[in-house]
Amino acid sequence: MCGATGWKAINIFGEAQLDWLRQYRSFNNGIPTRHSIGRIIRGVKAESLMSCFINFSNALREKNNKEHISFDGKVVCGSKHGDDIDALQLMTAMVVDNGLIIYQKETSTKTNEIPVMQSMLQNINIENAVITADAMHCQKETTALIRKGKGDYVLQVKKNQGKLLAEIEAYFNKCYRDTPELLKQNHFMELDGEHGRINERHYRLLPITNWFDETAKFTDSHAIVEVTRLREIKEKISKETSYYITSLTSNVENVARYIRKHWAIENSQHWVLDVTFKEDDCKIYADDGAKNLATIRRKILNLVKSHSSKDSVAGKMQRACWDMNFRAEILFGE
Repeated sequence: MCGATGWKAINIFGEAQLDWLRQYRSFNNGIPTRHSIGRIIRGVKAESLMSCFINFSNALREKNNKEHISFDGKVVCGSKHGDDIDALQLMTAMVVDNGLIIYQKETSTKTNEIPVMQSMLQNINIENAVITADAMHCQKETTALIRKGKGDYVLQVKKNQGKLLAEIEAYFNKCYRDTPELLKQNHFMELDGEHGRINERHYRLLPITNWFDETAKFTDSHAIVEVTRLREIKEKISKETSYYITSLTSNVENVARYIRKHWAIENSQHWVLDVTFKEDDCKIYADDGAKNLATIRRKILNLVKSHSSKDSVAGKMQRACWDMNFRAEILFGE
């Protein structure tokens, strides 16, 4: 929280803040050496620390309406060490509306994210939540687990589900030709932009009918969505179309909100971890050190975001460096 990214820096912080630290623990023998700090953090079992993190995060969760839980993977680039140790890869689950990270788990490869996410779904409370993830996770088994946990899903469909994608594209083409009024009834548009860029997004939702074969394989699928994105920069227009499948029975505007906000995990969490916490610059790799520091960073991020002061994460962290009372409020409560 105060900018220390390695064992030496943690030791220096401890030496400089020893009087403050002694308000909470005696430190009769002073601050451990940097080597001892490293051995301690590396030696904690990552699974045990993660179990504590999950319990802590669940205590912060306030479930009033439908939670939007976004799943996404991240690579901790600095944890790679030569040709022998690959960079740490993590799958993270985040409550989008408040930025609360509720679970993370290591993945060995990009393709291994599928069973890892499925395992995570079985270990967190997703009742009445809406789950979003990228197209890799548009899997029959994943939708079955989400519905078993009494949640809903909005998942992008790409070529990894080729037959489903072809059916969705064909059905939208059929409706454009035969029943365009149906598309008009279930249409929602967003328009925004800045610095000479204009973004226009069109969402069209169609309920699933007996015309489909493939959708039945995805548990309780209710509707399909077409999203057309138009971007204008200096009079040059680009166009992109993507498709989604969902179990939600909501109107198109509500479903559009989940699709748009899914990428908040990239902006709200990954960017902050890299830019503010300097996660990708951290060279710690041995034993469970990288995993444990990744968990600690996410716990601190949750605590910083939970503090009531109206400031950015970076602003709160800077104040925590200078103001010991504010630092204590973040760590131990206001």
